[in-house]
Amino acid sequence: MTLFRPLSIAALAAVLLASPSLAQDAAGAFPPGNPPDVQDWRQQYEQTLREDYGWLSVAGLTFLPDGTYVIGSAPGSDIPLPAGHAPEKVGTLVVAGGVATLRLESGVQAQLNGEPAPAEAVLKKAERGAPGQSSTPPDKVRVGKVEFHLHESGPRLAMRVRDPESPIRIGFQGPKWFPTSEAARVVATLKPYEEPKTVEVRNILGDPEPYQAPGQLEFTWDGRKVRVLVFTAAKGRLQVIFRDAAFGRETYGTRYVYAEPTGDGRYVIDFNRAYNPPCAYNPYTTCPTPPSQNVLKVAIRAGEKIYDGPAAHASR
Repeated sequence: MTLFRPLSIAALAAVLLASPSLAQDAAGAFPPGNPPDVQDWRQQYEQTLREDYGWLSVAGLTFLPDGTYVIGSAPGSDIPLPAGHAPEKVGTLVVAGGVATLRLESGVQAQLNGEPAPAEAVLKKAERGAPGQSSTPPDKVRVGKVEFHLHESGPRLAMRVRDPESPIRIGFQGPKWFPTSEAARVVATLKPYEEPKTVEVRNILGDPEPYQAPGQLEFTWDGRKVRVLVFTAAKGRLQVIFRDAAFGRETYGTRYVYAEPTGDGRYVIDFNRAYNPPCAYNPYTTCPTPPSQNVLKVAIRAGEKIYDGPAAHASR
């Protein structure tokens, strides 16, 4: 059975530097909404991050080739749940041809999508929407406060565990930000492709994900022209996934920001709202990382800084 373990600083840095990549779960509609005031937006971002079952609650990730897996908090469980927060044996998961069947242990009280769970159930994976559209969420099983559900990293099936009492969530020290600046709000011009391109990008574990790129955005930063590859997002927005020259010292190796359409073929990128992916805080997440074109030679000292809290050693 293959478990995901936190990467060392050196190993994770090598992945980030060697594999220009990407992954859907971290880059979707997060944070929600778009308040006009930057400080309101930042507050909403932190609230979303701190939610009981938000990204800080992710407490485990187990990859699932075909086989039978014991789920529980007992030592040696194939899919380990947090000790003291779940029964020693919740049940078994049988995976065959990408289909995962959960069989609960007798007497275990569990919920499936908020309803009493049957003794046996085939768990549904998330269904990905069209480019720019949200995915249908996967089936969620909850035992006490602990929740688990299927997750896909590229072609690989995994089980993701969430625990609102995870030390990562409880010990979170909050995001750190550069001061807001009007200069960090730039107007960019779209250089569209003749036809949108499907770009295969890789997440932090090296697994590929297909993304739709309508073109490139061009803007000026510190007197230099910059071009970034952009991806289709919801509500007509475009998503930028980038790394800047302050990486490793002041900024995390991947950040996200959205480009808002102005209606005349141009877009506004407010780097005051550039934010870190969940991997900046949590080693059990599978985040998009920048395509090579978006590894920038300019330092963008705006938006969120590198996280220096208690879990940072496992996620840089």
